[in-house]
Amino acid sequence: MAKAKITLSSGAIAEIEGTAEEVHDLLSFYEGKKITYKKLKVVPHKTKQKVPDDKRPSSDEIVRIVNLIKTCKEADGIEKNILSKSKEANRVLLPLYIIHEYMDSAFGLATVEISKITNEIGKSFGVTRQNANRALVRSPESKYVLGDRTRKQGSGARYTLNDRGVAYLKSIIAEN
Repeated sequence: MAKAKITLSSGAIAEIEGTAEEVHDLLSFYEGKKITYKKLKVVPHKTKQKVPDDKRPSSDEIVRIVNLIKTCKEADGIEKNILSKSKEANRVLLPLYIIHEYMDSAFGLATVEISKITNEIGKSFGVTRQNANRALVRSPESKYVLGDRTRKQGSGARYTLNDRGVAYLKSIIAEN
């Protein structure tokens, strides 16, 4: 892609982007004369960064996380103190806790994967991707998670639970 910024004879400033030929043709059309130019800046097309497949949980691993939530040794405490409560942030942190405790922190989860897991547990426990993002970024519980990259639009971070988050969820699960 070529990019050009010129001041037209009318005084207007035009910034155009396209192939070098398209930019040249457009400038020639508006100025009504043959235009010479030194060098147009080539701007590479930005693409969304794709997360390597080895860092993404497979569908089998998502099913394993759901099953661990339902059958682990802490399942009763999870049911009573997290799933039956209305606090959505704790339900968002729960899959991260299961990965940390029962899967040796094998990978992080994106908000869309957290949403899938919570919906698989049960529709009444489900959290939307937007609400998962809000819980991981803006809620007071955001201090319990670590992201693998800085937040920017179009590139999703993968989240893991830090040590304070593990201690927090253990205390919530064990609460009587």
